[in-house]
Amino acid sequence: MQFRLYWITAGWLLLSIGPLQAQTLWQPFRFGSADDPAEQVQHVWWRRVQQLEGWGGTSLIGAHWRLGTRWVLTFVTHSITGRLDAALRTGLYGTYRPDFDSPYDALRLIDFLRYEPPRYRPMHLRLGPLTRTRLGTGHVVDFFNTTTAWDDRTIGLELGWSDRFFDLEFFTADLLTDQVAGLRIGLRPFFWATDSRTQSFTLGFSYVRDPAFRSPARFEAFNVDLTFNTLQAHSFALMPFVSLAHYRRYGSGLRLGTAFQSPNFIDLMTFQLRLGLDYDGEAFLPGFVGPFYPVYNLQARILASDAPPSVNRYAGIALDEARGGNAFFMEIHLLFPYSFELWYFFRRHYGTQRLSTFHLRLFLRTRELQLQTGISRAGLSDFFSLLQKMGDQSWLLFEVRYRLGRLLWLLIHARYTFERLRSAPDGTRRYLVQRRFEPMVGFRWTL
Repeated sequence: MQFRLYWITAGWLLLSIGPLQAQTLWQPFRFGSADDPAEQVQHVWWRRVQQLEGWGGTSLIGAHWRLGTRWVLTFVTHSITGRLDAALRTGLYGTYRPDFDSPYDALRLIDFLRYEPPRYRPMHLRLGPLTRTRLGTGHVVDFFNTTTAWDDRTIGLELGWSDRFFDLEFFTADLLTDQVAGLRIGLRPFFWATDSRTQSFTLGFSYVRDPAFRSPARFEAFNVDLTFNTLQAHSFALMPFVSLAHYRRYGSGLRLGTAFQSPNFIDLMTFQLRLGLDYDGEAFLPGFVGPFYPVYNLQARILASDAPPSVNRYAGIALDEARGGNAFFMEIHLLFPYSFELWYFFRRHYGTQRLSTFHLRLFLRTRELQLQTGISRAGLSDFFSLLQKMGDQSWLLFEVRYRLGRLLWLLIHARYTFERLRSAPDGTRRYLVQRRFEPMVGFRWTL
């Protein structure tokens, strides 16, 4: 608790230093859900529209069908946008208790709450479950997701700031309990230079810690990264980067790459293409604080679904079992504000273990349809293993809203998530894959 409050206080102090500066073209503001189109519900600054959705239908969780209802309130105020999402499921097998079996479930009604600063303030402040958090180059924290185990999801905080002098990126997985948190400060020591390429030179320092681990082997990570822009073009940036990461009491890794990007291409879209190489030592997994971290860390593991119930056989490679190796990764991110996003990432690992990873985010919004999907997979061998069925190290979100009439809509919601089982005799928290499917119909009212 003290660790979390310390970093939150330090972040606010940093934000209060110096005059407000507009973000520069060579350093677009990209952190967490700052550019998530699913949360961009205020199209213009003066829009103040509230929306209420009421849904009803069936709910399949695991092997049991239930009846379910869901209520969603989206609101826009002068400086806050947000969404509240409540669900209740019941049937022959009784009420689905994880919906309301702890006081924390009241906080889980929050889908997101965002502070909307004036346009000249390059700031991001968000409260809610974290779904796509990355620090710096993603060498330690990449696609971090606190909704992986849906019933145990936590409400965290993202705080970001970017100006001529420095960048600040801070996250904590939970506001109420001590869980993993991280801070990155990127300094631009040559901000006073007249040449834009020299100005863009950024040296980043990151620290990530999980205080929930009380044993001496708790997770701590240190990361230093360097990046700069090699172009003087006003619309594009070519930014080589290098990153060195170390996990305390474990291993280290080196990342080299380059990013070609435009934060506002012809006033229409944002895009980024990243290519890079990883050189991983023993006991080091890049992006270890990723989408599976809530269920796959130093004290939690995913049970192999094809193992006998009495056998603790786990999916994936433990951090201290990683033998190292090399990897090549490619990332493509296309974003049309409010309407479309395609985010593709694949990391091909070359070594003796199955450590390749894949991430996909897709979003589409029209007047009649809203579609969003997110996929994360780990434990892959090569690109062609993506064609195989989803294994135990898989997370999926698929949601479609389609207008059937003036107010009537169809909702199809599906998840690959995880449920927590009783801990193993050695204290390891165990999780098992859980599948959900919920088709519903409902009404959407504009208030």
